[in-house]
Amino acid sequence: MAQFRYQALNHTGKNLRGQIEASDQAAASAELRKQGLFPTKLAPINFTNRKRGIDLSSFFYGRVKQKDFVPFCRQFAALIRAGVSVTQSLEVLAAQTENRTLKKALEGVREEIRQGTSMEEAFSHHRKAFSEIFVNLVGAGEHSGQLDTMLDRAATFFERQLLTSQKLISALTYPITVFLIAIGVSLFLLLSIVPTFTQTFAAQGVELPIPTQITLGISDFLLHRWYLVLILGILSVLAIAGILRSKWGRLFWDTVKLRIPIFGKLYQKSMIARFARTFSTLEAGAVPILDELELIRKAIGNKLFDKAMMEAQQSVRNGERLSAALGKYPVLFPAIVTQMVAIGEETGELESLTGNLAEFYESEVTEMSSRLGSLLEPFMILFLAGIVGLIILSVYLPMFTMMNFVR
Repeated sequence: MAQFRYQALNHTGKNLRGQIEASDQAAASAELRKQGLFPTKLAPINFTNRKRGIDLSSFFYGRVKQKDFVPFCRQFAALIRAGVSVTQSLEVLAAQTENRTLKKALEGVREEIRQGTSMEEAFSHHRKAFSEIFVNLVGAGEHSGQLDTMLDRAATFFERQLLTSQKLISALTYPITVFLIAIGVSLFLLLSIVPTFTQTFAAQGVELPIPTQITLGISDFLLHRWYLVLILGILSVLAIAGILRSKWGRLFWDTVKLRIPIFGKLYQKSMIARFARTFSTLEAGAVPILDELELIRKAIGNKLFDKAMMEAQQSVRNGERLSAALGKYPVLFPAIVTQMVAIGEETGELESLTGNLAEFYESEVTEMSSRLGSLLEPFMILFLAGIVGLIILSVYLPMFTMMNFVR
């Protein structure tokens, strides 16, 4: 199946624009006539294989952050709704943005549009600033005459995506911070405090308990063999990075992340929220189902999810329902997700139902992140106290032996 962009007249003579999916151009024309439309222009489009230009600005300035991109979408929509031309809107937005990558990209897009390039193609030449999802929504808005609506949908999409990511990061920040503090305090004790007791114990000739021997051994190794620790650390980082770059390594790690107690469930919910929000937004933009799955696959960034989307694409090509294809991966998609998608397929309300699904899982991520923060705090404090306490106790154990010996 291919996607075609059309201009057509209806029975009242009104000029309409849109997109239609068909096996070939003749079939697309026939389908439009069945719908009571008389095509005046009909051309194939390709959502996934556009010509890409080179955008060197991002090489020097970096990518556009979502916190800068969301206001841009909102303001762009407001200017278009107010009747300001696209080129004027881009000029105003480029002048006021503080993000240099976005500014350069907008200036380039404005210049291309002035030269007669379509908006969709102009934005697609600056992929470091504008994602494929945004480009598709702009294309849908441009050809349907609803650019302001599509820009508002894009802003909502990226805003929700940003909030979901922030919730996930905030849930992980506290335990990681406490873990790093525990390592820092432990190294301080082992390198600065423990060595001062080594000579005292040697002079007294007291038999050291096993915990103390272990602690003193670790301290001595870190003091005199630190370069081995450094080399081992560097090699470990390089080995892990190499494994994660490999296809099987990334697939293994992305699968493991889903099975980590508590955090795996939070990660799964955040992925489902992003999947549902992206699907709903692209449905609103009349993007073909196969291209939707391709864009979603690229947006999530999980290899297991990537594999599931590729298999879903093949299943849909073969005439299978999307809900049945998603049901093959219960570790990614719980029953409620496949059931909602199935209902949407039967009723033709995939956009609204996946939007509701996104709302549900976004609220789940928010609630679970808040609960995790409250639950983990006492456990992480106990963890930190336990690590430090064990080191101190192992150092003081010989002192108790010395006191008993004196008595």
